[in-house]
Amino acid sequence: MSPLNIDRKIKPVQYYLLEYKTIVIEYLLSIIHMHSMSRLLFKLLTIFLFCINQIAVIVDGLLSSSWRSPIAHLLEHLVSPPLQITPLEDLTNTRIPGPIGSNIDIFAYVATPSSSKTDIDENNDNKSHVLILIHEFFGLNQQIVEKAKGLAEDLGCVVIAPDTFRGIVTDFIPQAIWLALTTPQDRVNNDLDAICSYINSGEIASCCGGIGKLAIMGFCYGGGKAIRYSTQRQTNAATVVFYGSPITDVSELQRLQAPVCGIYARNDAQFSMRLVDTFREALTMAKVENNIRVYDNVGHAFWANMEQIRKGDEPQTIAYRQCTNFLKDFFSN
Repeated sequence: MSPLNIDRKIKPVQYYLLEYKTIVIEYLLSIIHMHSMSRLLFKLLTIFLFCINQIAVIVDGLLSSSWRSPIAHLLEHLVSPPLQITPLEDLTNTRIPGPIGSNIDIFAYVATPSSSKTDIDENNDNKSHVLILIHEFFGLNQQIVEKAKGLAEDLGCVVIAPDTFRGIVTDFIPQAIWLALTTPQDRVNNDLDAICSYINSGEIASCCGGIGKLAIMGFCYGGGKAIRYSTQRQTNAATVVFYGSPITDVSELQRLQAPVCGIYARNDAQFSMRLVDTFREALTMAKVENNIRVYDNVGHAFWANMEQIRKGDEPQTIAYRQCTNFLKDFFSN
């Protein structure tokens, strides 16, 4: 499908200029990823993409969302604070056997609550609940680990934060975008299935007296992977999407047997309010219980770290409460 919302015969110059978004964006990103393009050249590329993005804003309708989204994604993260990168060997505390035949181990951080806060549901035969937490497109990092620890303590459940990039973590945005574009959903699904097998048959199930309910949560890239994993493989799992790519196909969402929580930002250039509204409407049409909210005066990835929660920053703290109250309700009912 053409990325243009114009007639090819009427505007051939724009058509041929913008038709090949994959060449202009994804191919350039592949060059950066494979040849370690200097940060100076990256800045020049960013200026070029910024200009294209501004043209798209000025000439409304010239570029489709499929073209603008990678640009917006890059620009949103350019203004984010520098990311703390820690080798996965040092950051994680668990290695989980990968899918059968893959011959890999999945790096993961497993967070458990203090014994006094363990959320035991008597209706689930004293079994503990588990939350799988999927990182954003930078890969598994210290900020995600801190969120896993905080959520485990506040929810009283086990939180597993796996590495879905199979050993790669980066603070270089072009490489991060490349990783997000080239990590297929099926591979992520298979890795998460392996994690679920580990949950039910490994030390977690043994130490907790078995597993109760499962929830899947993700940020940005991870949010999109989370909602697709739950619709495709774990339909009984609750899903929390923090500013991730939504599903708007009602027939796909009808597979879900558990509720969905969605947290988005009004100033997020990646996801229009129309798309978020369509997501909410599709969930409702699919008869999926949902709690979708848009927060004003913030942009993409507005919840950066647990320090914001400790300080009581808003709307980060409000969004955190929305998420944790949603999960507490799911685990307890």
